[in-house]
Amino acid sequence: MDSTSQILAILILLLAMVVSVVVAQFIRRRPNLYALRPIEAYQALPQMVGEAIEANQPMHFSLGSASLGGENTLLTLASAELFYQGMERAAISAAPPLLTVSDPTAIPLGYTMLRQAYRSRDLLGRYRSSSLRWYPAGPRSLAFAAALTAMLGDDRVANNVLVGSFGPELALITDAAVRRNQGVLAASDQLQGQAVAFVMADQPLIGEELFAGGAYLGGSPTHIAGLVATDVLRWLVILAMLIPTAVAVGDAVLDGRFSQAIARLLGGG
Repeated sequence: MDSTSQILAILILLLAMVVSVVVAQFIRRRPNLYALRPIEAYQALPQMVGEAIEANQPMHFSLGSASLGGENTLLTLASAELFYQGMERAAISAAPPLLTVSDPTAIPLGYTMLRQAYRSRDLLGRYRSSSLRWYPAGPRSLAFAAALTAMLGDDRVANNVLVGSFGPELALITDAAVRRNQGVLAASDQLQGQAVAFVMADQPLIGEELFAGGAYLGGSPTHIAGLVATDVLRWLVILAMLIPTAVAVGDAVLDGRFSQAIARLLGGG
């Protein structure tokens, strides 16, 4: 990375940090300052958990092959925040929520999520380590999908939150859930898995929506401030892309005089 790119990266990080800190302070004082756009998946999740509690059946959460320490670490952490919000709601049920993982590095994170969910409800005595299931199959594994399809029936799962790293095998899992009248909220960092989630899941998450679970479900000022910072950076990127386009169009129409006029305005000639 050259020096110019390093400077730009530092400026972007500083801008994101400043926006996050400032907006978080404003939101703590005025919680309704920033209105989040509606995302159907996050609106549906509390209802899915409520249905599981009323039916006395477990909610199922799965990371797929998402892991810590690899290229999808950020996805794993974002999914963990989403799962925690769902598990915290489901912890009051007599049927404990289930978490399935494939990568061994996700096991400690899974146990932590479950314990924190029960502790937040002051129900740590109900925590059971058996709520976490490890199926050592690896990425894009039909064996992992087969294990999950069997588990959906054996444990009489109510609804499923499949957010992590899934390939085309996600189609087998979602199909098994649909045949058992189970709801599915799904998303994947793999293109094929995301395509399956978009087509087959009741509630898919798309793109950066994966990373907004804390803001939508937890309402934390810090998480909401992160969304605001992301929006600010997105508009800055769009503006940076539009300016050269506008200059090129202006030069084409005015035979190069547009960029010369801008240069004179900026003191360049």
